[in-house]
Amino acid sequence: MSKDSNSTPDIMPVPPSNEIHPRGLLEAISYIDQNFANELGGCMIKSRFLTTKQRLEFMEVGFRSSFASGIVSAFLTPVAIGVIEQYIPMFGDPSPTFFDKFSAFLLALGFSLGYAIFMAKASTCFIGEYTRAMVLNLLGGMIFGAIVKAVVAFIAFHFLYFKIFTDNNVVWAVTKLYYTKTSQGTVTSIYNWVQGFKGIFLISAYFVLISTAVFIIIPIIAMLVAWRRNRKLIDAGVVHVDTDSI
Repeated sequence: MSKDSNSTPDIMPVPPSNEIHPRGLLEAISYIDQNFANELGGCMIKSRFLTTKQRLEFMEVGFRSSFASGIVSAFLTPVAIGVIEQYIPMFGDPSPTFFDKFSAFLLALGFSLGYAIFMAKASTCFIGEYTRAMVLNLLGGMIFGAIVKAVVAFIAFHFLYFKIFTDNNVVWAVTKLYYTKTSQGTVTSIYNWVQGFKGIFLISAYFVLISTAVFIIIPIIAMLVAWRRNRKLIDAGVVHVDTDSI
C-alpha cells in the first residue's frame, strides 16, 4: 500500500531525543526558524514543552550577545563623537567632511542598528506557543543585556568625566610632559585638547541611552507586526492554532 503524499503536512520532524540547547545566537535563531517552519506546516506544540532550562538558555544567549557587542559599540561612541566634534581626525583629515562624519556615525550606531534589524527578523518567526516562548525568552535576554550595557556605559562615562579627567588630574598629567622636554606650547595644546574632549564623555553617555532605546524598540515593533500578521493568517484559516496561543 502507498500513502498519499499530499495528505502529509510539509513539516520537518525533530527526533524527541534531540533537545534544543542553543549555545550561540545563530544557533538559537536556527532553532526558532526550524520550529516556525514546522508550525506553519501544521505542527503545533504547547509552550510548556520548552523547559525552564531551555528558556534560561535562550535568555542567556540573548543577554550574552547583546551585552558583549553592546559594550564594544558603547566604548567606540566617544571616538565617533570626537570625530564629529573635530577633536579626532579621521582618515588623517583634521577637518572631517560629511563622509567622515557619516562614517563616524556608523561606527557608533551602525553595529547596534544592524544587530537590532537582525533580531527584528528573528522576532517575527513565531505563530504558535512554542516558537513564541523561544522568541520571548531570546528577546527578553537581549533587552536585559542592552539595559545592563547602557547602565554600565552611562556610569563609566560619568566616572571618567567627574573622577578621572578632573582639572587637577589633567594639570598633573600634562605637567609631567615637561620632564620629556616637551615645549610649553605643545603642553598647552594638549591641555586644551583634553579639557575640550572630556565633555565628549557626557555626550556619549546620553547617546548610548538613546541608541539602546532604538536598539530595543526595533525588535519589539517587529514582534508586534508579526503578532498582527498571525491574527490575519489565523482569521483566514491559513494556520490553525488554539485561540489561547495567540
